[in-house]
Amino acid sequence: MKKETLFQLFKYSVYFLIFINCIYFFWEDYNAAGFTFRDGLTLEVIGDAFATAIDSLAWLTLLILFELETYVIPDHKLKGKLKWSFSALAAICYVFLLVAFSGYFDRMMMTYGFHAVVGDACSYVGQVLSYATDIDEYAELTLASCSSIPAGQLYVNPDVSIITSHEALISMHRLSMTDVVNSAAWLLVVVVLQVDVFLQLKGELTQRLYKINVVIKGITYITLAVACFYWAYLGALIDFWDALLWLVAFIFIELNLFKWHEHDLEIEEAEEEAARALVDEAARDAETEEAKS
Repeated sequence: MKKETLFQLFKYSVYFLIFINCIYFFWEDYNAAGFTFRDGLTLEVIGDAFATAIDSLAWLTLLILFELETYVIPDHKLKGKLKWSFSALAAICYVFLLVAFSGYFDRMMMTYGFHAVVGDACSYVGQVLSYATDIDEYAELTLASCSSIPAGQLYVNPDVSIITSHEALISMHRLSMTDVVNSAAWLLVVVVLQVDVFLQLKGELTQRLYKINVVIKGITYITLAVACFYWAYLGALIDFWDALLWLVAFIFIELNLFKWHEHDLEIEEAEEEAARALVDEAARDAETEEAKS
């Protein structure tokens, strides 16, 4: 098989793995919502309950749109109804990304609603409904399960009726804060990428603007890489794996954009060279005519 074919297979395999992760995050959010939203899910709290799932699905949709715009569909076809359809779908995704960011932020603030209590976990059976072992992992607090909660300082959040240990609460703080930073960084990436695509289609993405955007995205990608490996450090291997896949996926998009930009520059330079050749030829013809006269 050709190298380009192998590269494309690898790229779309990464995209497929991201799709599998989306399914997993919907399942994880659904299970967690049963403990954090006991009064039921209303439209107002859907974003909080399914922040990770909504975030993943919106990003997957944007990833596909960027792939189509920067690699699959030729420039001359990205016009009219198709372009407007892409823009409308992207706008919907941006709304969901903001909803997901708000959900991440609210979940982080939820971790700051815990206060220290005295006694062991079993003494809270009947008063507190569940306990948290992680930011996305909860279980019913019963006489059978309370003994599994480590002895030591305990914390309760009465708003969501959840109890947790000191170690778990620290982990929840760190994981939820990383979610917020990661979500904000990705929002910046998508804004800059959208500017790149918009200017590229209009033929106004100059080398200077392109390099400025590369620097902005470079700093942001470094932030995302730090968050990715921080998840690994915290033992959140699923989050680490998902973040790694997204970084790889958007490297592909950046490569698409780079090739697209370089190709258009080559065309522009060829056209300028052809125009100069015509001017030079016209000048020579004029000189020849002048010499004859």
